[in-house]
Amino acid sequence: MRQRMMKAGVLLLGLMILFTIISRTAYNMSTAQVSTKKPEPQTFTPDVSARGTVTGREEIAVSAEESLRVKTVHVTEGQAVEAGQLLFEVDLQDLMEKMKEKQQELYSLDLQIQGAAESAAFSEKSRQLILSQAQEDYNRTAARENAAVDGAQAELRQAQEVYQNFIADAVQPDSGSSNLDQPDSNQPDSSQTAEELLVAVQEKQAAYDQAVQARDESLYQAQKTLDSANLGEAKDYSVEQSRITRGQKEEEIARLQALMDVQGRVTAPSKGMVTEVGVKAGSTTSGGGDILLSDLSGGASLTVTFSEDMRKYIREGTQAVVTAENALPGQQAAAERVTIQTIADSNMSGSAAGGMEAGAAATRQPGGDFRVTVHLSSELFSAGEPAVLKVEAQVSDYDSCVLAEALHLMSGDQYYVNVAEKRSTILGEEWVVRQVSVKLLEKNETYAAVEGISSGQEVITESSRTLEEGSRVKVDHETD
Repeated sequence: MRQRMMKAGVLLLGLMILFTIISRTAYNMSTAQVSTKKPEPQTFTPDVSARGTVTGREEIAVSAEESLRVKTVHVTEGQAVEAGQLLFEVDLQDLMEKMKEKQQELYSLDLQIQGAAESAAFSEKSRQLILSQAQEDYNRTAARENAAVDGAQAELRQAQEVYQNFIADAVQPDSGSSNLDQPDSNQPDSSQTAEELLVAVQEKQAAYDQAVQARDESLYQAQKTLDSANLGEAKDYSVEQSRITRGQKEEEIARLQALMDVQGRVTAPSKGMVTEVGVKAGSTTSGGGDILLSDLSGGASLTVTFSEDMRKYIREGTQAVVTAENALPGQQAAAERVTIQTIADSNMSGSAAGGMEAGAAATRQPGGDFRVTVHLSSELFSAGEPAVLKVEAQVSDYDSCVLAEALHLMSGDQYYVNVAEKRSTILGEEWVVRQVSVKLLEKNETYAAVEGISSGQEVITESSRTLEEGSRVKVDHETD
């Protein structure tokens, strides 16, 4: 019996040891292993620098005549070129065909101009003939109608005199007896009465009025015809337009001829850097900027890109230094100090920013980046040369800094850190996680300066698993 009890006790002890091991293993498996580090003072010396390529301050479009086939392209984007350096060549056979086409178009225009001029001259001659005929018709109508009016007026006057003489004789019968032996066409016929003579006067008056009315109507119609003939036609500008087009064709032919004289070779007009190549072998020229060159004659410029968190170091009046990166062994790299005078609003585009005559212009770019362009001396820097822009940022001291990986983003610009704190439980003291909200003051690649924690807190820097508020953890210095 005693032996059985001893065996049962040993078995119970073994089970207790086994359950303890299992429990300890489960606890260790469910508890995150973390590393901590207390906040410490740090001095921030920010590296506010970025690399870029020197370009000319102005841009030149180099092109050949439109729709010419490109034979060979001799440059690439970013390549520095000298004045007169070959950029690309056009196909000579295609060039000659284009020249022939332009000459044929010019000949066709000459025929159009000649035909239009002859047509205009014929139209003018016809107009002058019609005008002359209308004037002649008017004159003849006026002569004819005036003669008719004059005849009717003479007959009216004669009838009026006969009537007046008849009345006079009736009033003074003796005064007319002495004229009886003298025949007169204005003397009344002895057989006519006063009423008959008055009727004759009225008829002649009506005939005269009708002749005047007929004359006025005939002259009115003749004048309308004359006015229409004298009005002419709307001016035809087709000849002038064709001559303008001809002048343009002559200029095109002159440019093609100039290109043929140099065997279809297009060269750089000045020293600079190729910023864009818009043609390739087998393509056709656009006539409006086949290759873009940055021109150094107006000075050089450097454009670099900074991340948005660098914006706080770049203000108006901030000093910066641009240093070339292609210095030969044993030679000092070219450097120039510049002053950032204006920073554009983040809503503005680069072309609208403006204001950077002697310094720089900053422009917000998609994705939280912004660009800074500084103007340089073309005597120190060459187009296509790599260079570094370094902004002289102020050194800052902070009392509470944590490792950058210990900082977590909550939302927007809200951050937090995980802090390990000891708490008493029924099993004794254990480490648990508390999430502490902090304010980010500054950050570099290694450290983040924050507010909201004390120097004695254990900030978790690494964890074997994802942590939450209240999670139990095992701190590295307790592993043993």
